[in-house]
Amino acid sequence: MADPIELDPVDTLGAGAVGEPGQREFYLQARKERAQLTVLVEKEQIALLATEAVAFLDRIADEYPEEGIRLPTSVAELQEPTVPLFRARLIGLGFDPERELVLIELRERSSDGEDEDQNDEDPPVPVAADEEDGFVARLYATRSQVRAMAARGAAAVTAGRPPCPLCDQPMDPAGHRCPRWN
Repeated sequence: MADPIELDPVDTLGAGAVGEPGQREFYLQARKERAQLTVLVEKEQIALLATEAVAFLDRIADEYPEEGIRLPTSVAELQEPTVPLFRARLIGLGFDPERELVLIELRERSSDGEDEDQNDEDPPVPVAADEEDGFVARLYATRSQVRAMAARGAAAVTAGRPPCPLCDQPMDPAGHRCPRWN
């Protein structure tokens, strides 16, 4: 396994989407000094991370009170270039109580070795021993950076195509074939 990528602590942490609604790609991005890490994620992962990160921070707030500093969501915008190093399959949250930093861990491969894109009928793709586990990135950020990233990510998710009032599927500007109109 290659050494994990660690940005400890990050200078900036961002989330967002690039492209037109219906064709967007979602990213998590972190910077430390001149290094920038961009990771491709799914829309649902951004939505879940935003929700879970805020709930996680709210749960630990009693034991580890936050300072009153709130960052604007503008600090969590994506910065060019948005060229991803890998696609995250797993995202985890943690907390370092000694330094009061949040850990966001991004993994390219699942721990059981299954890749969800591989079809059962496809032959296994040979992988070099050092690439077997894929990339792992560990990002340490302040709670205010995580809250700003979560707010920015949630805004990016809701800025897409509006949902159909009948079926909740996204509607295209040109129209929508709603299955409930059948």
